[in-house]
Amino acid sequence: MQLDPPDTLGSTRFTDPIESSPAPKRVTASDWRSRVILGDQVGGIELPDWLETSYKTLRTQVMHPEYPCFFGTIAERRCEMFYSFVNGKDNATLPATMLTFTRLASQPEFRRNNIAIFYEPDATPLTHTEYHDLFWGTLQHLHNVDPDPEADHQVPPSHEDWEFGYGGLQMFVVCACPSFSQRHSRNLGPGMVLLFQPRAVFVDTITNKVIGRQAREQVRERLRKWDAVGPHPDLGFYGDPGNLEWKQYFLEDANIAAADQCPFLKRMRRVTEDATALSVPADTQPPTPMLGKIPVHLKPHPTEGPSISHVAHVGHAGHLSRQMHAEAGHGRLIEQGDASPREMPSGHSQHSGSHAPAPSRNDGEHLE
Repeated sequence: MQLDPPDTLGSTRFTDPIESSPAPKRVTASDWRSRVILGDQVGGIELPDWLETSYKTLRTQVMHPEYPCFFGTIAERRCEMFYSFVNGKDNATLPATMLTFTRLASQPEFRRNNIAIFYEPDATPLTHTEYHDLFWGTLQHLHNVDPDPEADHQVPPSHEDWEFGYGGLQMFVVCACPSFSQRHSRNLGPGMVLLFQPRAVFVDTITNKVIGRQAREQVRERLRKWDAVGPHPDLGFYGDPGNLEWKQYFLEDANIAAADQCPFLKRMRRVTEDATALSVPADTQPPTPMLGKIPVHLKPHPTEGPSISHVAHVGHAGHLSRQMHAEAGHGRLIEQGDASPREMPSGHSQHSGSHAPAPSRNDGEHLE
């Protein structure tokens, strides 16, 4: 991939808490199209017609001198951004795309790069609940197919050290979508946008320490001016006592705290047993993993205000999956990540090649 010098921001100026940090030794391409990843390909990709508008909308927002999250502004200004896109709700290439990104991010010149995943705008925007379901279903799908074996051993989302990871890279995730009417900082265009920010983004490259509390408080102050609602009560700082990262990924539009239980189902272990261990004849083909075969569809929701609780309709799906696996005598074992009595199974995976499952909040069953 041939890389060109980055463009400049002109005369626009804002307070940058890491202005003294050196730019990467190898600058990234000035043409954003050359930084689009799709599967294992970087640049030279035929882009859908809708993507140009979605990208320009995001850039206009984050390059505004008063945009609250100057970490995002810095990344866009320095061309420390990669991009990808999803046509419709087809996440088939997303795991390979994210793996390519994590490999790039492991290189020193790209370690501070983010990636934005643009979803094709819906003819009729979804409700906030439906975007919530799509977002958490997407993260669940990525986690379930994560090739990194350490994903089996990560701490559960209810632990203060938990952060979403893929391919061995920990990343803070932000979901922006059109259903945010008051929280303007989380509305970045006509379609859903997922922003994955490696933890290196929040570490000063000179001191090798996490960006100071003063800088993070500055973000909050800017949020008060930018949004039509105050900073969300779940916003916190990684590593602080009581802070849970997952609660900050997808916020309610109003200042309503997230439920205590995460919609994300942590993968404990994936086991594929051979025919000998199962005492199955050698010529017997193991059945396809069942968990991804359970159809889950987004339900139409009436227009509604912010929802207080995360409720899912997939609890029965997890039970059905376990039955199917037991009957087949083979499969993936995906277990709940937090064994505390207050938590119950809250989600499930989808087979690669289709859109991610969606934990719903409308069937009256509170889950984690």
